[in-house]
Amino acid sequence: MVVRGGARTRRWPGDAWLRIGNSCDTGVPAGAPGDGEGVPNAHVLTRKGAEIPVRVLPVPGPDSGYALVFGDAEKRFDPLVRIHSRCLYGDTLQSDDCDCGSELDRAMDMIQGEGAGVLIYLEQEGRGAGLMVKALGLRLTQLSNIDTFAAYRELGYEGDLRLFGGAAELLRRELGMDSVRLLTNNPDKVVALRNAGIEVSPVALHTRPRSEWARKYLEAKRIQRGHDLLPRTVWVRGAWAKRTSLALLVASAGGASIWAEREIVVASQFLILTVFAASYPVRTSARFRTRALLRSTANRVAARYDRWCSENLDR
Repeated sequence: MVVRGGARTRRWPGDAWLRIGNSCDTGVPAGAPGDGEGVPNAHVLTRKGAEIPVRVLPVPGPDSGYALVFGDAEKRFDPLVRIHSRCLYGDTLQSDDCDCGSELDRAMDMIQGEGAGVLIYLEQEGRGAGLMVKALGLRLTQLSNIDTFAAYRELGYEGDLRLFGGAAELLRRELGMDSVRLLTNNPDKVVALRNAGIEVSPVALHTRPRSEWARKYLEAKRIQRGHDLLPRTVWVRGAWAKRTSLALLVASAGGASIWAEREIVVASQFLILTVFAASYPVRTSARFRTRALLRSTANRVAARYDRWCSENLDR
């Protein structure tokens, strides 16, 4: 922490600087969001036990939404970018029937892992048609056993009403990015950025569907919209193979516990626990927990050093 003219400047991971006023001990940044335009709003976000600096920008044009710029993304070559359309069910309610929440979570894991990136969150609920139309489409899907794209057409709407020109303009003009790694399976987003003069390297976000409705939805996006997704048969066969292998493992370990020596029994039980832990991981990964522990330790050391400097330099 550096003291300059009565105010302190604290350096956070990713070479991002946050200016904090004389009331530093309150933890309120001097550049906190206000009513005026252009007011700096950089702050620190804690997610899964790890901190990352972030600032928020409005998306220009008719696309309503915000861009969250993490770390020093605009200064990096080929930064990670995620353009995400709002999904109340997937993002907030963690529905198992779509991949929206899983994609957002994985994209943020990747951005946080690099310490920098951009998340553009657009208010495009229901693929731009709104929550009410989305609810009607889901009801029609479940009653008629058709996909949501066909349901939208039955209701008189296009399958996808979203536009991504405002997001592309923000990346190109306001952040000065001419090359990005776009975290998406959607070719429409890639085309929108390339039309704005941005070189795009698509990075697919393949997440495992958590329900039969999710598998059908992913298959509809792959066939009808050309999304870069794995065929539905891959997930079905993979789930079957996973259950079969786990059943065989448990059966063999059970047999070993009856007839084998004690050391083999302990080893087989440990193997079962390891396989189950790998097959059904917890939401917060060990990598983030370890990184959070290291950063908290470093912050404590830095705080003690700051106190020592302030006590000795003031004398």
